[in-house]
Amino acid sequence: MHTLTWEEIDDILVGATIMGCGGGGELAEGRELMRSAYEEGRAVTLAGPRELPDEALVACPYGVGGLTVGDEAAYEGLPWSTEHPGVLAVRALGEHLGREFGALITGELGGTSIADAFYPAAMLGLPVVDADPVGRAVPEIEQSLFNLYGVPIAPQAVVNELGDTVIITVVADDRRAEALVRALAVASRNLVWVADHALPWGRMKDIVIPGAISLSRDVGRAFRQAAAAGEDTAAAAAAAGGGGVLFRGRVSAFSWEEKDGFTWGEVEIAGQGADAGAAYRVWFKNENLMAWRDGAPDVTAPDLICCFSGETGQPITNPHHEVGRAVTVVGLPAAAAWRTEHGVAVLGPRHFGFAVDYRPVDNRLRAG
Repeated sequence: MHTLTWEEIDDILVGATIMGCGGGGELAEGRELMRSAYEEGRAVTLAGPRELPDEALVACPYGVGGLTVGDEAAYEGLPWSTEHPGVLAVRALGEHLGREFGALITGELGGTSIADAFYPAAMLGLPVVDADPVGRAVPEIEQSLFNLYGVPIAPQAVVNELGDTVIITVVADDRRAEALVRALAVASRNLVWVADHALPWGRMKDIVIPGAISLSRDVGRAFRQAAAAGEDTAAAAAAAGGGGVLFRGRVSAFSWEEKDGFTWGEVEIAGQGADAGAAYRVWFKNENLMAWRDGAPDVTAPDLICCFSGETGQPITNPHHEVGRAVTVVGLPAAAAWRTEHGVAVLGPRHFGFAVDYRPVDNRLRAG
């Protein structure tokens, strides 16, 4: 096991923001939360997948909601919790089960999503396993390898910023879990924290993606080193993640809306440089999920579509595009399990209502 330095934490947060595909929360929020833990003298210990005993009980904490805060008036005059809801969710789930956890695992990758697991781990003195059940950020709870392999999601502890706590003891399936938790998020300023999938490590170790946190660190480190050298951060991060640059240009149109607890939108980009004369479009439901070049499908989920500012080199999270701003679009390959027929059915274009077949980013990059 390895205690992460602050530089490693920051690299992981940056890498996870990139691999969050525009979703997974804001990097600044993740940094602020983790800095508060480290300033208290807390730290995150990363456990390798082979370092945890099979009998160790592992829980998965994460946040659920849109990318913007909902109705502020809903909480007017009410007392907020003095503890972070993610910590409360992990504690509530353990109390419900009457057992202690041996480790936590992230729910997805993203600037805040990583912190949603790292912060409770630091505050509760639990290690985080170097693995992830998604390998990117996704809009729906059911889009997890836990669901793909039939691992039960319940019981679930759901907590909001007031400390309101709900324990879901039984749920029909992950789609119903998504509907129930999303409804609680809509009633809670568009944001709740969840802890679930409380299972012995031996039951989940062959399902999740090993080394996912280390990969985030590698991507973040490549980004940091490129930024320090004045080099292309998007290209460096893409190479570290096994992908490449898809398109460069300036935002020509951008629209988004908050609906049903999700942030929906699309950005249109007019090509520049080698892409001059071409047009690109990226559609998102919290995360970037579909991309078209000159009207034809180019790259699709489950592969990762990541946007970077052409001016600052920083990753762009949704819904923060601006018309006229330069942008670089990068594609990274999804974990192998998502590229199966079953995986594509859960996280591919047709799941989101597009009559398009999955187009592996590798094929696109090889074709140039």
